[in-house]
Amino acid sequence: MSKNLSKFLSINLISILFLPGVIVHELSHLFIAAILFVPVGNMEFAPKKEGLGLKLGSVEIGKTDPLRRSLIGFAPVFAGIMLVVGLVYLFSSDILSFQNQNFYIFIAATLALIYLLFTISNTMFSSKADMEGTAELLITFFIIFALAYILGFRPPLSYLDKIFTPEITGVMQKSTLFLLAPIIIDLFILGTIKLIRR
Repeated sequence: MSKNLSKFLSINLISILFLPGVIVHELSHLFIAAILFVPVGNMEFAPKKEGLGLKLGSVEIGKTDPLRRSLIGFAPVFAGIMLVVGLVYLFSSDILSFQNQNFYIFIAATLALIYLLFTISNTMFSSKADMEGTAELLITFFIIFALAYILGFRPPLSYLDKIFTPEITGVMQKSTLFLLAPIIIDLFILGTIKLIRR
């Protein structure tokens, strides 16, 4: 009985810990599905055991073509990256005003940022169910591009200079640095857990 209670408590603790990230994950599926006119059904945030893993949330997506299914499946990754970069950018750009505020407010804001980065970055990756049909789509695109290249259809690369301007490149470099934040947090947590276990 105590073993079952311990499992129940640990499952519910995990679901509460990752709830903000799960909400972002499922809402991003829902939002992109609505934009692409794909019907959606019930949305759940209750944890469920699925094989050896744990399913923390789900949203029912209607049947659609592989392209829209892939875009819906990848939606949490795009949303997660934008939120992580946005949160770190806003905090780092306004860090001086935070420091000038009450010390406890600064600490609370820092802890809230760390928590949000942790939960969003660890729930933004797409599951196997999210990626249904993506492999076939990628293979199809690869074959089309390979055939186009062999047949001599090679667009000039000069237009890339107009897209990747110094401003855009600067934003991408900063975004890459910002995305290191959740990785550092995860490594710190894993290191702390290993020390405690020893």
